[in-house]
Amino acid sequence: MILDTKVKSSDLTIFKDKKSIEREGYLPINYGNNFIDENDEIKLFTELELEDDLLSVIIKIDFSYKRICVRCLSPSSNNVVNELSSKVNIYGENDYEIGHNDEYFDLEPIISELIIDKMQNNFICDIKCKGLCAYCGNNLTKKACNCEEKNLKESPFSSLSQLDL
Repeated sequence: MILDTKVKSSDLTIFKDKKSIEREGYLPINYGNNFIDENDEIKLFTELELEDDLLSVIIKIDFSYKRICVRCLSPSSNNVVNELSSKVNIYGENDYEIGHNDEYFDLEPIISELIIDKMQNNFICDIKCKGLCAYCGNNLTKKACNCEEKNLKESPFSSLSQLDL
């Protein structure tokens, strides 16, 4: 089930106290070699309080996502917790671009940013990962191959090796 990121505006204006919300679900996010799909879960805890034009937001998310090694393309899962405490001007420009209309506050931009902030962009599964063979595609960490190395003289970039850098 997709995570419901909307909060009714009336819940914050009628009651002058903090509004606490706990929800679970997933958000379909793809970022680099990382992704969240329907098998990954996000647990969201939020406290909101509206004072004049300022929305006080406390968000804690506990989520899992899948990441792919940049060397061998092996997938693995990761669990992360991230938190944010901030005040946001709901009628002016704000850093999080919270969607606001007369009915709802949409917290998806903040939640997405908290998730993407914790994702590893260049994940390597193991420091000893050898990656894939450029010719046959075998995972060299699991199985060696008998492919011959391409002659450097055949490469259109061979002249670059002569540069003194």
